[in-house]
Amino acid sequence: MSSLRELQRAMRDHAFDRGGTSATAAIADVHAFSPAERLGIHRNATLLGLGMALRASFPVTLRLVGEAFFDHMARDFLIAAPPRDPRMSRLGLEFPAFVGGYPAAAGLPYLSDVARLEVAWTHAYHAAEAAPLPPEALLTFPEERLGEVVLTPLPSLRFVASAYPVAAIWHANQPHHPEPEAISLDAGGEMAVVWRPGDTVRVQALGNGAFTFVMALATGQSLDTAWAGALALAPDFQLIPELQALLTARWFSEARLP
Repeated sequence: MSSLRELQRAMRDHAFDRGGTSATAAIADVHAFSPAERLGIHRNATLLGLGMALRASFPVTLRLVGEAFFDHMARDFLIAAPPRDPRMSRLGLEFPAFVGGYPAAAGLPYLSDVARLEVAWTHAYHAAEAAPLPPEALLTFPEERLGEVVLTPLPSLRFVASAYPVAAIWHANQPHHPEPEAISLDAGGEMAVVWRPGDTVRVQALGNGAFTFVMALATGQSLDTAWAGALALAPDFQLIPELQALLTARWFSEARLP
């Protein structure tokens, strides 16, 4: 072993079952335990620590499948995709996709979308601060140019579209619900918005028209263009009440004319 970096890489490979004997050879001069035993301790501690971090990032997923199932799935995920980013807030970004293809979770087709919502929650929690736009902000623009207004989303704003009622599942599995509510998967899909207007991350389901409207605004489209897109999908979409609800919910941080 020619350097500490090589030793660290060798121990990483051993921790994630990538084989190799270089780490064993490097620590052979310590006699309390055999090299294999010491590396086994290191591997277990590494996977245990990262697994606990995944538990903290995916509490609803954990609650839905139970501790034993989750821990096994988390270990398989970590071995398949060892973390490459030192920021713990980014641990598990690939977890929802892994869950979606995990054979043992095939009977829970909504599980990967629930995990995606939890990734969005983590993003919102760690996102940069920004003051939400006050509900009366649009009153400062000339009425004839109101349709041109462009809104800037909060840094925390994220969207999750699912064929399943993921927002309802998420809400039913929060700590203040001692027993999870029964959620019918036949209720259809949900479009969820995740954001942090202050100190608390919020999750809200929206109808198709409202979801399309908010997503269009978040990508920089004007009020008129976003409204037209929402009407194309939901002909009964009502601009004024939806816009009032949007501003009251505080999803955006700035309003401007192009």
